[in-house]
Amino acid sequence: MVLGEWKERITIQKSILGNDPVGNHVLAWKDYYTCSAYANNLSGKEYWEAVQVSAQKEIYLYIRYCSEVAEMDTEHYRILFRGQVYNITFLDNVKYQNKTLKLRASLVKR
Repeated sequence: MVLGEWKERITIQKSILGNDPVGNHVLAWKDYYTCSAYANNLSGKEYWEAVQVSAQKEIYLYIRYCSEVAEMDTEHYRILFRGQVYNITFLDNVKYQNKTLKLRASLVKR
């Protein structure tokens, strides 16, 4: 990946538990971190596996590792990318070097 290819802007959102006016617990999404990313579609074997389960709208995003993304998990975080919402399905600290984080994400059906 060439540094100039890291041109996509993504916003990572975090789920926040709050209360509505009546006092019920509600889950809301709040912008947590915005950064540049390298985006790529699935390819090869991963693409064909996704097609078989009708999960064709999956992408990979690479972002720089930092303290803000070190605590991320697949349950409490999601991604806004090009006006679409993506659930994070897999996180990979590439080679455990704390330099690059690889995110596999699937498009949320609305």
